Formats: sequence, C-alpha cells, structure tokens
Amino acid sequence: MNPEPKTAYEKNLSRGLGLLALLALYLSSLYNYLLFHTLAEFFSILVAGSMFMIAWNSRKYIENTYLIFVAVAYLFIGALDLLHTISYKGMNIFTDYDFYANQLWIGARYMESLTLLTAFLFLRSGRKIRPEALFALYLFLSAILVLSVFYWKNFPICFIEGKGQTPFKIISEYIICGILLADIYLLNRYRKMFEDNVFRYLLWSLIFTISSELAFTFYISNYGFSNLVGHYCKIFSFFLIYKAIIETGIVRPYDIIFRELIIKEQNLKEAKEVADVANRAKSEFLANMSHELRTPLNGILGYAQILRREDGIPDSWKKGLDIMERSGKHLLNLINEILDLAKIEARKMELHPEQSDFPDFLQGLAEIVKIRAREKDISFHSELASNLPEAVRVDEKRLGQILLNLLSNAVKFTQQGGVVFLVMKTEDREADGDPSALIRFQIEDTGPGIPENCQEDIFSPFKQVGEYSRSTEGTGLGLAISRKLVRLMGSELEVKSRVGKGSIFSFDLQLPVIPRVSRTSKVEADQITGYKGKKKRILVVDDRWENRAVLVNFLLPLGFETEEAINGNEALQRVQECRPDLIFMDLVMPGMDGFEAARQIRSAPELKDIAIVAVSASFSLSPEEIIANTGLDAYISKPVQFEHIFQALEEYLHLDWIYRKQKPPEIFPEPEAADEEKEETYPPISHLKNLHHLARLGDISGIRDTLERLEKEYPENIVFLQKIRELADGFQIRQIREHLALLTDEKE
Repeated sequence: MNPEPKTAYEKNLSRGLGLLALLALYLSSLYNYLLFHTLAEFFSILVAGSMFMIAWNSRKYIENTYLIFVAVAYLFIGALDLLHTISYKGMNIFTDYDFYANQLWIGARYMESLTLLTAFLFLRSGRKIRPEALFALYLFLSAILVLSVFYWKNFPICFIEGKGQTPFKIISEYIICGILLADIYLLNRYRKMFEDNVFRYLLWSLIFTISSELAFTFYISNYGFSNLVGHYCKIFSFFLIYKAIIETGIVRPYDIIFRELIIKEQNLKEAKEVADVANRAKSEFLANMSHELRTPLNGILGYAQILRREDGIPDSWKKGLDIMERSGKHLLNLINEILDLAKIEARKMELHPEQSDFPDFLQGLAEIVKIRAREKDISFHSELASNLPEAVRVDEKRLGQILLNLLSNAVKFTQQGGVVFLVMKTEDREADGDPSALIRFQIEDTGPGIPENCQEDIFSPFKQVGEYSRSTEGTGLGLAISRKLVRLMGSELEVKSRVGKGSIFSFDLQLPVIPRVSRTSKVEADQITGYKGKKKRILVVDDRWENRAVLVNFLLPLGFETEEAINGNEALQRVQECRPDLIFMDLVMPGMDGFEAARQIRSAPELKDIAIVAVSASFSLSPEEIIANTGLDAYISKPVQFEHIFQALEEYLHLDWIYRKQKPPEIFPEPEAADEEKEETYPPISHLKNLHHLARLGDISGIRDTLERLEKEYPENIVFLQKIRELADGFQIRQIREHLALLTDEKE
C-alpha cells in the first residue's frame, strides 16, 4: 500500500513555500548576516539530527548499509556544526579566540567527505554494520576533534583576520572536493545498489557539497558573498541527503509495513477461506458419514424391533435380538458422540430445555447404572436429596448424556469398591424473577484415580489416560463432550482425584423450578396391534429400499395402507394420486430432496394439510431448524425407534390404539386353604418404587434384571415376584404400573 502521490497543486505549493523560505533566508542576510548564518546552520543541524533519528528507528527496514553509515555519521557532523555555529565571531560564547568556527567547519567537512567515502567501502564489502559500534566510533572521533580544537589547541589555524583563509584551509577545501569527486565516482559505480530516486538525491547532494566547498575557498571575510553562496549550497546538500534517507527510512519502511500488512491480511483471508472450505468439507463429510452409517443401522435396529413384536419367538431368539439391539445401539452411540463433538466445535449444538420430572429422571438414570454396577460386582448408591424440586426445566437428553457418561466411566474404571451418585440442592435462587435452584451433581468412585499431571488430558478428545486406558472400550470422547456440554449449560465440570483412592467429578447447574404438570404417558409400543376406525394411508419416501422396507413391514401388520416413493419427484406424483394421510419423508435423496418436496407439498392448497414427518439421518441441521425451514410437522432421527413412530402416528392421525388382548390378570387370587403357607409378601417399599419407575419407563429389560436380583435377595417374596415376572414376559406394562401404583401409593 503506497502513499498516495502528491497532486500537481501540492507539488507547486511545496516548491513555492521552499522558494519563499530561501528568499526569507536571503533577506535575513541583508538585515543581519549573523542571523542568516545561524538560521542556515540550524537548518543543516536539524536535518542531520532528523536523518539520524529516522535511520536509527528504521534500521531494521533499511537494507542499504551505506545509508545507515551516513545517517549515524551525520548526527556527529551536525553536532560539530552546532559548535561551529555557537563559536562564530559575534556570538560571544567563546571569547578567548575568534576563529574556532573555521577550525570546526573544516573538521566537520573532513568527517563528512571521508564518511561518504568510507561508507562506500563498507557497501562494497557487503559487511553488516553494527549501528551501536558505529555510534561509539564517531563519538570517539568527534571527542578527539573537539579536544584538539578547544583543549589541546593543536588543530591547524584556518583563518587570520585581515588576511583571510590560511593555506591549510584552502588546501583542505580542495582535498575535500577531491574526496567528494571520488565519492561521486564510487556512487556511480555502485549505482545498482541504490534505488533510482535515492541515487539522484545522493548525486546532487555531493555536487552541491563540492560547490559549497569551492565557494568557501574564495571568501576573505566571514561575512562575504562567497560565504553566503557556500551556505546555500550546504543547505541544498543536506536537504538532498535527508531526502535520500527519508525515501529509505520512512517512505520505503512504511511501504514495506503496509505491504506486509496487506500480505498478512491476504494470507489471513486465504487461510480463513481454506478453513471455511475445510469446515464445510468436514460438515459435509460428517453429514454423509451420519447418513451412510445410520442407514444400515436403521435396517438392523428396525428389524430387531419388528421381530420382537412377533408372537411365539423362542427365548433364545429373544436373547439374540437383545444382543443385536444392544450392539446396534452401542455403535449408534459411538456415531452420536463423534457427531456431537463436531456440532459443539462448530457451535451448532443447541440446548432444548423442557419440563423434567426431576427425581424420576434421576432415579431412571440410577437404575440403569445400578444394573451395570451389579454386572461388575461393585456397589452403587444413589443419594438423591429429599428437597430436590419435583419439576425443573432442562434439556433431559443432554443432562442425561453428561450424567450417563460420568456414571458409566465411574463404573467402567472401578474394579473394586463402588460408585456413589449424589444430587443435592445447594441454594434457592431467582433468575429473571422466576424461581430456580442451584443443583450439585457429584459422582464419586473408588477407581484407580488420575495422576495430577493427567487431569486435564482426560478432557481431550480421543484421549484416555490411566491404568486401564488401553484395555477399556470407548472412543475417549465421553469426557470431552461432557465438559463442553456442561460449559454450554453455563457451568464447569470439576475433577478431584488421588491415585489409588478414586475420583470425584462434580458440576453445579442453576435450573428453573416449574410446577409439575401431568404428561401423557409414553406409548406402550410393544402392546399395540392396530388402531380403531378408518384405514389410514401412509406414504414412505426414501431412496434406500431397506429403509422403506423397515417402515412398510412395521406399518402393514398394524393395518395401514402404504405407498412408496424413491425421491421427491416421485413423492409429489404419489401424493397427487393417492392423497396419503401422513408422509414419512427422508431428506437426503438424489434428484429432488425431501426439503424441496416438503416445500412444494406445503405450497399446494389441496395438499398443505397432509402431515409430513421427516425420517432422516441428516446431521447438518438441527431438528428445530429443519422443521422451521421446511414446514415439516416433526423430525425422527434414524435409526428409528418405533416408539417415536407410534407417537407421531397418534399425534397427527389422532388414533385410538388397539392393544394385544390378554386374559384379565388374576394378580392376587384369594389363597386356598391348602396354600395358606404361600401367602404373598412384598419387598421393601424402595424396591417397589424402583419397579414402578422402570414400568413407567417401559423398561422390560430393567424390570427383569431387578426381579432376578430381588428373587435372590428376598426369596420369601417369590409369589409376588413371579407374578410380576409373568406380566413382564407378556409385556403387560400397564397392569404392572397400575398394581405397583396401588402398593406404593403413587399416582399414575
């Protein structure tokens, strides 16, 4: 970025002001020659000082050693000229001798001419100048010269009153002119080492310096015309060499600085563009990876759920389906962790707070972890404070993700001892006038502990530390994601650990406290066999046949009519032909995608009331963004959970479900006299509440595991436990819930 060139007006103005200054200087000589001399010398002195300051502060930008050499020397030449000025006859400062000024003048001119010559020798050698050493050298030389004039008084006499200049002075002027001619020769010889404008300034500076020296050989009086001409030539000489330093010391350095800034700005812009391209590529890759990995998982988990619904499946097959489903969900969890981390880093992760029945939510998490702890034969205790709010507003999915990560890690790394899950309310607060509570979550284990120097590393993605890091499953993303989610919620995940003693992870969340509102219980998907009323037609749109097959084979046994389409164009055609009641729409398809198809359906007045539910593995947008941008009614992520499909069907088609018929259960028949010794008894109330909670969650597997444990711990309650097991084997969730509600005095 070069400075803007001067306009013709600005150039003419500068020239005009310069001529006026020279005229004013000349007029001052008519009034008082001593004033003229002082003004002329002070101009040269100021120029010399400015040259030094500019070059010294720009020395790292000036690559030409000649100019550095000259600028340092001219500081001391200017200092000698200052002494020359104040010692001039008539200044009345040095009264013991009237002609110190002539001696100092000739000494300064020798130093000037020899400096210009010596600088060329350094320029030719290519040696790098140390400005500090050069400064010290000239300080020493100047001191010797000044002492020889004022103290030792052995400097040759240069002027005698009434006779004029001495032979030494005149011969010295010619010697100096000869040196300056040699300088001109060397300057021309090394012309390539100077920029053109700098070369011209130096050349004319030398010419005016020679002219000045010649003028000073002709005067007899210190106040004569020849002396005046000599001083004018000296002014021009100093000004031109000043211009040479300015060009390389200010204009060029700033040009370099601005050019470097422009280059850096351009580099930053290019780096940002590269980063943006890389981020877009990463997002596209993750979106594609999400879609491609979730598609086969959709088939695996989908058919596992379909087969579970079949009657008469042998128990061995059910166990195989359990393994298939658990393995598929484990792989899905790994995929979700990678995608969650990418979303957080791209700042696309958003929280969606909603009502949470807080104690029930925490108890459900505790039950899940308790089963895992029992499998490892370690203890697990959950201590949920009695003063916890009944309902809060929080993103259950993300809070559950954090807590399950921390609890699972605690169980995973604890080989003996146990894990304690502690939740307490530490403070009641208000946020924007609404009540809130500060809740502390703490997970303590008796695992191997984490060395102090590794406690930060555990939060790095894909990093595991400690004794069991290599032998433990997992991606190493859990803690990294947990910390980022906690920060997203406005808190900080803290860890305290001692090697060989265990670890404590904790964080505090300020959660809005809200009134508890009864919510519709979850659809009991396993028990639905159909629906009442008129047949409903469902259009399934997906480019992958296996995805369509999962939904179609799920819907047909329930009594739905189904139509299929492989892309958006075909979907529009099918919608016009069959007018479905609801559309399950994939979003990423070749040709017309699901986004555009949904927009076109919504824009048609006769089709706009058809419910459209996205069923996709899209990663690039959040479900809320997808719904807002396309007018879709809902979003279900692949692999699909049929519970979500049932909920969408019930909400948008207003269905009344038909459940699998069961014989009215005789849960507590009156004992016959012969069986009075088998009177039914119950486990402690805390276990009944746990069973009731699992039933509300629809967690058949959890109920079975709990019953198995209770049968060992409380064999005296076997009658009650076996009857609950029979209901669980028949997927009679509602009956289990109703009966346990009576026993625990809890509302359904």
